[in-house]
Amino acid sequence: MNDASPVWIVQVNGTAICRICDDGREREPKNCLRHENSDAHRTLLQHHQNKTTAEADWRINDDALRNLLSSFTRNEVGPYPAPHAPPPPSAISWNLLSDDADLPLAAEEQGVANIASAILQRYDDLPASDDEFYERSDDELDQQVPLEPIVSDAPTDSELGQSEGQSRKRTRTQAGEEATSKFWFPWPDRITCTLDILMHLPRSVFSQCQLDLFLWLLKVNQVDDVPSVKSMQSLNVALQKMCGIDTILYNGKPFWYFTLCEFLLTEVLVQEMANPKVRPHLSFYPEDSGPKLSEAHQGDRWLKELSDSQTTPMLRIAQQDYYIHEPAMLRNGECCIPTRWFTKNGQFFAKCWALRPVSTAELDGWRVLAKSEPYVVPATDFLKNFPEFRRDVESKFYDLPNPANIIDVYDETTSTTTQWTHTDPQVGNPWRVKADGCRVVTFPLWMYCDDTSGNVSKKWNEHNSFLVTPAGLPREESQKEYNIHFLCTSNIAPPLEMLDGIVDQLELKKHGVWAWDCELNEPVLLVPEVLALLGDNPMQRMDALDTDPEPGGNGHDGSVAGDDTSSVGGSDRSDVSEDSAGSKKGKKRKKVKETLGQMIQRVKNFVKIGRLRNKTETTNKLKSYFTEASTVDTKTKVQDQRTESGVKDTYQLFFLEKLFESYKGKRGRATKQAALDAQLAQLPTNTTSPVWRIKGLDPHQDTPVEILHVVLLGFVKYFWRDLIQLQLKNKDDKKELLITRLNSLDVSGLGISPLAGRTLVKYSGSLTGRDFRAIAQVAPFVIYDLVSCECFETWQALSKLIPLIWQPEIVDIDSHIALITKEIDNFLLHAARWTNRWFNKPKFHIILHLPAHIRRFGPAILFATEAFESFNAIIRAKSVHSNRHAPSRDIALAFAQGNRVRHLLSGGLFLLSRPSESDATPTPKFSKDPNSWQSIGTGPKHLVESPNTITSYLGLQEKHHPPYGVCTADKTDSRPIGETLVGQHIAEYASEAGMFRTCKDLTLNNGDVCVPGNFVIIQDPNRIGETFVGKVEEIIQRVGSVKMYASQSDGILIQQVTLLHHPARYGMPRVVASGRRQVYKTEDLLCTVNVQHN
Repeated sequence: MNDASPVWIVQVNGTAICRICDDGREREPKNCLRHENSDAHRTLLQHHQNKTTAEADWRINDDALRNLLSSFTRNEVGPYPAPHAPPPPSAISWNLLSDDADLPLAAEEQGVANIASAILQRYDDLPASDDEFYERSDDELDQQVPLEPIVSDAPTDSELGQSEGQSRKRTRTQAGEEATSKFWFPWPDRITCTLDILMHLPRSVFSQCQLDLFLWLLKVNQVDDVPSVKSMQSLNVALQKMCGIDTILYNGKPFWYFTLCEFLLTEVLVQEMANPKVRPHLSFYPEDSGPKLSEAHQGDRWLKELSDSQTTPMLRIAQQDYYIHEPAMLRNGECCIPTRWFTKNGQFFAKCWALRPVSTAELDGWRVLAKSEPYVVPATDFLKNFPEFRRDVESKFYDLPNPANIIDVYDETTSTTTQWTHTDPQVGNPWRVKADGCRVVTFPLWMYCDDTSGNVSKKWNEHNSFLVTPAGLPREESQKEYNIHFLCTSNIAPPLEMLDGIVDQLELKKHGVWAWDCELNEPVLLVPEVLALLGDNPMQRMDALDTDPEPGGNGHDGSVAGDDTSSVGGSDRSDVSEDSAGSKKGKKRKKVKETLGQMIQRVKNFVKIGRLRNKTETTNKLKSYFTEASTVDTKTKVQDQRTESGVKDTYQLFFLEKLFESYKGKRGRATKQAALDAQLAQLPTNTTSPVWRIKGLDPHQDTPVEILHVVLLGFVKYFWRDLIQLQLKNKDDKKELLITRLNSLDVSGLGISPLAGRTLVKYSGSLTGRDFRAIAQVAPFVIYDLVSCECFETWQALSKLIPLIWQPEIVDIDSHIALITKEIDNFLLHAARWTNRWFNKPKFHIILHLPAHIRRFGPAILFATEAFESFNAIIRAKSVHSNRHAPSRDIALAFAQGNRVRHLLSGGLFLLSRPSESDATPTPKFSKDPNSWQSIGTGPKHLVESPNTITSYLGLQEKHHPPYGVCTADKTDSRPIGETLVGQHIAEYASEAGMFRTCKDLTLNNGDVCVPGNFVIIQDPNRIGETFVGKVEEIIQRVGSVKMYASQSDGILIQQVTLLHHPARYGMPRVVASGRRQVYKTEDLLCTVNVQHN
C-alpha cells in the first residue's frame, strides 16, 4: 500500500482512507485487507470498474447521437451547453455534416429539422450521467430545493456487512444522502416514502404484524435500506409533527372522553385551500342562476337565507377591498352600502342599500335607506371603497358628509327609523382590520353524523362518527371519497357530546382561520360556517329534537319527524331512545286505541305540512324547562311539558336529571332548594344541545331530507319486503316467476348490470341501496300480475317519483318543484288507498318536506349521503386494526396520518414545522411569505404523475370517460353497402362505393353507451328543438375513411317509433315501430332511454 495506490489514500499518521467507499474513515494498515475482502467494498469496486469501462463507450455513443441529430437540423454542431455539459465530440469523423449547403428545405425536411433540433436541445439539458444529480455541488442543489431537516437513519460502518437474511445498507456520501433526501422530500428516501404511503392508504390498512411480514419479505429479497418497524413508526411521528395534523383529547361535558381530530377549522381548511386538486373547484360566493339549479351555492339557503355576516364579506375590485356594511361610492357619483356579494352569469354583483345625506344639530352624516329587497349593483360600477372614500372626503375632494357618520337607518317598509348596529361606523367592517389587507372568504361545510359498526362481523359495535365535506365543491367533486374528511369518532360518547367538541372548535375560530390560497398564491382568511347537518333519520331527529307525541302530528313539524316504528312491510331500525349521557331508559308506553274519527284526522294531518318549528321558539322552550327545574318538586311538570310540546333535548335531560336528583331524600323545602342551588352552581354554562350554538343554523330547517334512507332504504325497501315476505309468502311458483322475469329483463337502457333475480328475491331482507335503486326502476315491469291493483299503482307512482328526486340538474326550479310536489301527493294518495298502515312510518310524512329543501339546498342528490355511507367502511377498517384500548384515539391518529399522505401527494403546500420535544399541541403556525410554503420533492411527484394503483387508492386518479362519438367495431368482415341494413333500407345509400363495416357500440355525448337494439332520444336535425324516440338498428363505418381512423361512425341507422299516450298497463307511454328509417349523425343522438318489451 503506497501513495500511488488506486484504492487507498495514505495519511501522514499511517492510516488509510478507502477511495472506492469514500466513507471518510481512517483505517489501520492491518484492517485494510479485511476491508478489501468485505462484500460492500467489492460491490462498490466492481461498480467503479464497470463505470470506468463504460465511460469510453458512452462518449462514442453520445457523440454519434449528437452528430446524427445535428445532421438532421442541417446546422453545424455547436458547442456543448454549460454548465454540466458532456465533453466535446471525439476526433472521430462520422461524415454526417454538410460543408457548403445553404439551400431552402422542403416542408417535410424543415419539419424533420425542427423535431431534431428540439430533441437535441432536450438532450443537451439532460444530465451527463446517471450520477450527475448526486455529483453536483451543495450550492447548486440548494438553488433547486431548500435544505430542510430530514428524519433518517444513517448507516454505520458496522452495518456495511449484513448477516444472511438481512438487507444491505448502501453506502452514500453526505452530499449523496442530502441529494436523495431533497429528491424525496420530506421523506428521507424512496423506500421510506413508498412504505409510508403503503401504510396509510385509506382502504388498505396494515396492522403491525402485517407490516412486520412485509418488511421481512423485502429484506430476504435483498432490497436495499429496508427500515425497521420501529424506525418507520418514529418516522411517522416525526413527519406528522413536521407537516401533518394533530389530534386533541376532548373532555365531554357530562363525563365522556373522546379524541377529536382538530383539523375541521385549522388543518382541513388550510390544506384544502393549499391543495391544487381541490382549490380550483371551491366556490365562496352564492350564485344567482335564475331558474336553473345544480349546485349548493345556487340554492336559497346560501343565496338568500344566510345572514349577511355569514356570507363572504368582501370582494376585491381593481386592487381595492369592498366590504359589506361599509359605505362605498359608485362611478355615477351615488353612494351605497353593499350587503351581500354574489355572482350571476360569471360576473359579480352586490345587493345594496342606498345612502342619503342628512344633517342634524350635531353633525352631517348619512341615512341608510333599507329595503326588504335591496337593489342590485354590478361590481364594475364601484369606484371607491370605504377607506378611500373617507380619505377623499376628509381631504375636501368631495362636498359630501364623512362616510364614517351614519346617523340612522330608515326602513321604507315600516316607515320607521332605527340606529345603525351592523358595524362601528368609524371603524367599518371588523373583518377589514382582522384581514389586514388580505382576502376574507366564507367556507361553508356539509356536516354529517352517523353510526356504524366497528366490527367486520355481524356483531354490532357502535361507533358514532362526524364527517365533513366542503359545500362549495361541485356535485361531482363533493361526492368523491377524496373530499370527505374525518372529524372524530367514539364507541362510548353519544353524538351530541361529540358535537359539543366540534362546536367548541367552531367558536374558537370565529375570528377566522389563516390559509394559503395556492391558486391566487396569497394568504386568505377563512370563516367556517355549517350549511346543513346531514345524516339518517335517527341522527337528524336527535339534532333537530323533533319528537312529536305521534309521528306526523301537525303540532310542530320540523324538517324531520322521527324514525320508523315496526309496521307493515317489515320493521326498520329501532327508534332512537331518549337516553343520552347517563339517563335511564323509560318504560314502553301502552298503545292507545284510536277511534275512526281520530284515525281520519291523523291521516289528514300526516299528508300535509303543519306549522314549522323554528330555532327561537325551541330554544325558549328549552330555557323554560330549565327555569322550571330550578325550583324544587317540578319533575313531573317538566316531564309533562316535554311530552306535550314534543321538544326533547336529550343533552339537556342529563343535567335536568342531575337537578332532580340533587334534593332527592331531603326534607323541607328550604333544604331541598339549598341542595338544588348547590347543584346549579356546578353545572356548565351550556346545558342544552350544542346544535343550538352553531351560528346561523336552524336544526329544524337545516337538516334536509336524506333521500337514501327515506326513499331507497325506506319506501322501496318496505314495499319489496312486503311483496316477498308477505304477499308472496308460501307462493314458491310466483316467486320463481318473479325470479325468471328479473333475470330476463333487458336493463341495457338503465346503464346497470343484468339483475340477479334469485338474490333479489331470496335475500330480500339483506339488500343494499344499490339493489333497491335497480328494483325501483324495474319493479312495475315484473310484478304487474303478482300484486293487487292498489299495490301496483303505488309502485307505479313511486317509480315516477324517484327519477324526479335524483335529478342532478334542474332546468326550471319552479316547474320542477310543482311537478315533484304533485307526484309526492299522488304517491301518498295511492299508498293510503293500499293501506293507511303505511302512515305509521314517519318517512311517508318526511318526504313532504323534500321540495322545500331542494329549493333551499339544491338538487336532492347534493345532500344525499351515499358517499358518506361508503366512507363508513374506512372507519370500520381502521377500527379493526385498533388495539381496542382507545379506539377513538387510534382511529383519529390513523386518519390524521392518512390525511397527511393525501395532502402531500396531491401536491399541496405546507409549512414545515420542526419536531418539538413537547407533547403539547402547538399553536398552528402560518406565514404570509410565499417562500415559506413548500411541496413534496420530485421523487414523490413522479409516483403519482400518471394513473397507477396508488393514485386509484388515494382518489387522485381522474375518472376518464370514453371520448364522445367513439365506437367499437364488431368482429364481422368488411362488406359492400348492399349487405348492410343501411344499404337495404335507405335508397340513397344503396349506390355507395367502397367497403363498410359495422360497430357493436357507440358512446354518446352524455356518456351513455348505446348498442344496436337500444332505444335513444334523437334531436331532429331539420326541426330545431324537436326530439323523438328511435331504435338503433345499425352503426356503420366506411373502410378507409377519416371517421374510421378516428374510431367514429359514418352513420347510425335509426328506426323511428310512435309514442302512444293512451292509458296502458304500466301507466307509461307505449312505443310502436313505425317502419320509417333514416341515417343520423352521432351528434343527433342525445341519450339512451329505457324501453321494456311486454
